[in-house]
Amino acid sequence: MTAKDDTNRGPQAIPGDGTSARPLLGLQIPKQSAPKADNLLLDPKETEAWFESLPMANIGETARQIYSTLVEFNRIELPDLLRTKTVEKFRPPVEYITSNLQKHYIDVGLPLSTKGSKTAALARELQKELASSYKIVVERMISGASTGFDRRLLIIALHRALYYLGQMLLQHALVYSGWPEGMWREINSIYAYASQNNIHHVPVKADDGRHNNASSTIEDLFKELMLFASSTPHRLRQSHARLLFAHLDEWARYTTILAEDDGGTSLGRFNVDLWADSSPMHNSLRTPVPGKRIAILDVRELLKRLRTDFEQAPWDSRTGSQDNKAVITRPLLRLLIMAWSRPPDRRFVRTKLNFDLRVVAGLHAIYGNLQSDGDVPYATTRTSVFSLDETDSPEAGAKRKVRWTSGSLENVSLAPLDSDLTTDSLFNETQLTAGYGVPASRLEEFGEPSNDGQAPSDPEHATHAVKTVNESAGGYCIRWRGDGIPRVKIGELIGVESPSDRSTYGLGVIRWMKQFDPVSLDLGLEVISTRCDAGDVREHRKTGPRGKAPSFKCLVINDTDSASNATASLIMSTMSLQTGVDLTLNVGAQEQTIRLTKLVEFSSAFARYHFETVKTDDKQSEGGERPGDEFNDLWGNL
Repeated sequence: MTAKDDTNRGPQAIPGDGTSARPLLGLQIPKQSAPKADNLLLDPKETEAWFESLPMANIGETARQIYSTLVEFNRIELPDLLRTKTVEKFRPPVEYITSNLQKHYIDVGLPLSTKGSKTAALARELQKELASSYKIVVERMISGASTGFDRRLLIIALHRALYYLGQMLLQHALVYSGWPEGMWREINSIYAYASQNNIHHVPVKADDGRHNNASSTIEDLFKELMLFASSTPHRLRQSHARLLFAHLDEWARYTTILAEDDGGTSLGRFNVDLWADSSPMHNSLRTPVPGKRIAILDVRELLKRLRTDFEQAPWDSRTGSQDNKAVITRPLLRLLIMAWSRPPDRRFVRTKLNFDLRVVAGLHAIYGNLQSDGDVPYATTRTSVFSLDETDSPEAGAKRKVRWTSGSLENVSLAPLDSDLTTDSLFNETQLTAGYGVPASRLEEFGEPSNDGQAPSDPEHATHAVKTVNESAGGYCIRWRGDGIPRVKIGELIGVESPSDRSTYGLGVIRWMKQFDPVSLDLGLEVISTRCDAGDVREHRKTGPRGKAPSFKCLVINDTDSASNATASLIMSTMSLQTGVDLTLNVGAQEQTIRLTKLVEFSSAFARYHFETVKTDDKQSEGGERPGDEFNDLWGNL
């Protein structure tokens, strides 16, 4: 496995810039220059002392020091072995920092605040710099610039580089941004090089201080990244994306990479062109390419496993909240099974029309506006429509928090690889501590801006100027733009105000997101009803401390037109009620008894039930003829 042997192979020889000195894999790495003589990174003891002195209790100061030192580290010339040992020391603090940064951009809704956007950018930059450290080692060794060729060191560097490219994918998915240009070319090239040289099955230990983390191979990581990208993460909530990423190592074991297409069904198969900057695609969507250039991921065994898990999975994660362990729920499994089974066909043709909409976000705001007699309590957001390109949405996981005592790092060792590869014991004797598309950010940009003492305005009551929308029979594509617009999540309800009647609202659900810049989102809105009513529901004939059972706010979709084959639906903020129970529904001044028949959809944002009207004994006696009424004219004549 030498550089000379691979110069003419596909992914190694990357043409385009006309220079013969370009590294074989074409990985993007920063330029290095000679370090100053007193640089602490040149002395392992000084470096170790610097890590031990980090103020771990102060996340901001620790992040500043780690980021600035890591950026400097990747831009100075160092021996490959010293660089590998040193970058291993950066891994635990970067994970610790990233875990603490996520509270500023996870589960807070999008678009993010200025601080949230910069924090998310910092998390991406940290993962990018770690990936760059290992890519530098890979490129030097493959191009022959390294003084000694150590197969074991090369395999570790390839594995780590692929791992942190995966962490970058996760960070981009968490903010619903598209895959950066060049990232998938690097992922594909690393796997192609490893598989061509038959090192893609060599196990490498994680060495992150966790006893449960088993070894993984380059192919294992590649399958995990293919699974993640093909799951359409821009359709997942952030919590679901993190949960999916955390289960990839387990689920990837049920998948197989096929060297060539066996001509079978395309169901449950995704392929990727290893010579291109492209993410995995469903097998039925890509033009066939030569077998050596393609890798096909077969997920049919995984789908069988997930369908079995679906029958045993809960509807929500409340059962797992007591032991502080997130669980895979039915709504998430349903989304994943659909994504990994069939190609993402569009059911309706988009019509590029220009018109205006007024929308309001959230069940509470929709309910309040429907119940208001005069001015609506929640200002609607006006969205002007314009056409969008007919392209597929970019494919846009959770790391456990590292617990350290302040100012100390855990010691872990770099695991030995297969003994057949090398006999040196250097790594066993050495104790080590355990985006693309985004311009490299300066450290001062990650500070929190001052608001000059001004209190932030309430975005729920403010008037917002945002743009966008094209229309299809199934819904709209809305561009959510502005500095103070309401923050929304996947699966959230959106009320669409009727142009002719401000008291009438249609109802939509956000199905996917794409972020183009920190203050602009594209939302895929599925319209589930053109009209809804506000109501209250409580359990029938059940009394509480004050005489009546507690009532729940709800939205009612009462479109029972037989021609539309629709069923009346009840939408609530949570799954608080069970199917099969009788309820008292109050819409306006009218009460009726209903029975929940089916849970149609459930998410952390709302629950939707089908219901049917139930005739009580009182109503049966009031309406229609009672037994014997047909003889009323006879009784007086007997």
